[in-house]
Amino acid sequence: MMNTRRSTLSFLLTLAALGATSAVAADAPPTTDEHNEIVVFGGISLLDASRSGGGEILPLGRDLPVVSGFGFGGGFGRMPIPVPIPPVSFSIESKVGSSALFGARYSRLIKDRLALEADLTIAPSHELETRGSGCIGDLCFGPNGARDVEGRLGRAFGDRNVTAWHYGAGLAYEITRGDVRPLVILGAGAVTWDGSRETETDFVFRFGAGLKILFGRAGARVDVVDHLVLDHFASGKTEHDVHATAGLLVRF
Repeated sequence: MMNTRRSTLSFLLTLAALGATSAVAADAPPTTDEHNEIVVFGGISLLDASRSGGGEILPLGRDLPVVSGFGFGGGFGRMPIPVPIPPVSFSIESKVGSSALFGARYSRLIKDRLALEADLTIAPSHELETRGSGCIGDLCFGPNGARDVEGRLGRAFGDRNVTAWHYGAGLAYEITRGDVRPLVILGAGAVTWDGSRETETDFVFRFGAGLKILFGRAGARVDVVDHLVLDHFASGKTEHDVHATAGLLVRF
């Protein structure tokens, strides 16, 4: 009887150990050969870059000597009459706003949860606004002037759409495993502006965060990445171009 009880107890302990091992194996992340990922995404580029400039053509009123018609014979006795010229000033402001965007990204897992990424993004509808105004003495024209004829005098250069081509590479690190994976992003690249007076290219640093939701080999990804544009063509300063995107991914 004692041997029977011992055998039964050993059998139950063995079953419990097998059950615990199975549970741990079920909770462990599956090992796969899916080291590549392609994401197709869309979103918005949040940008507000502006530059103001101007000056005075005649900073001070000047007297222009004009020979009068008074005097006798051969110009004798003619005297210059001072004619005051009012100061002339002008100002110009350029501004680039936000745009929708779309693009694609390729990721390659290089170590554990660290991936190398490269992407190409197109933002086709940045609006470049240019406004001009000026004053001749106390008479002013332009957006803030008293005589903005039908709003046209303030639009010296007009508005146009500028297309931004963003391209670059970087690293993405998945903070956790599982079907929901937050990640941090760091990289660099460039942006080329097409549609301005001259094609401009600016260097860019990138940093941000994202979130992956996986359904097997497919899934969704959301990113918010700050593109730090050095020496932006519209402002001449460092500008923040924030890209908020969402897309579908495939792993293979």
